[in-house]
Amino acid sequence: MIIRPLTLAGALLLTACAYPSTTVRTLEEEPQLAFANASPTAMLFVNGVLVGPAADYDGKKSTLQVGTGTHTVEVRENDRVIYSDKIYLGSDLTKIISLPK
Repeated sequence: MIIRPLTLAGALLLTACAYPSTTVRTLEEEPQLAFANASPTAMLFVNGVLVGPAADYDGKKSTLQVGTGTHTVEVRENDRVIYSDKIYLGSDLTKIISLPK
């Protein structure tokens, strides 16, 4: 008599268990921009949008992640354009742009 309830309890425990599931994902790295020699007042624009101070993205402390493709990159200081270029960035690429001193 005791065997039957124990068997039933064991069967219920086994049906409640699930196998562990694993997921494998490949992460694609976004291209990144870094700016060397940027003064604290130089402002960065990507595709016409103000991003912030170019010095924030020096490549040592931080880089700017952008999407794969062609981008217009411009750095302005005191309303004067000191760097402007259309660049293509592929995946897994860090492009370092040296600004004039």
